[in-house]
Amino acid sequence: MDITSKKFNILACCAAGNGCCQLVSLKVKRVFTKLGLKCTVEANTVSVGKAIGQKYDVVYCSVSLEPQFADAKRKGAYVIPLKNIMSEAEIEEKTKAYLDELSKA
Repeated sequence: MDITSKKFNILACCAAGNGCCQLVSLKVKRVFTKLGLKCTVEANTVSVGKAIGQKYDVVYCSVSLEPQFADAKRKGAYVIPLKNIMSEAEIEEKTKAYLDELSKA
């Protein structure tokens, strides 16, 4: 798959949907921009996110929230659990791993 022509649809979730996921969404946008890729990122609560997660290419959340997205995974969303949701380095590392996997498909 040619990932350079794709516009990724991304969801960033946290428990309350206020501060943390907003920061994660900004960091995700920075990482995708740095990698020369296009994306749209939405930030939302886990309760909303688990209901709509399957509509996204990628869902970023904390490790503790990952089980909430089992249905989204089954329906094709790629879930990236973060140990440290404030770490842009971790977001970049896991995004690159996802993109490597995607480009081989």
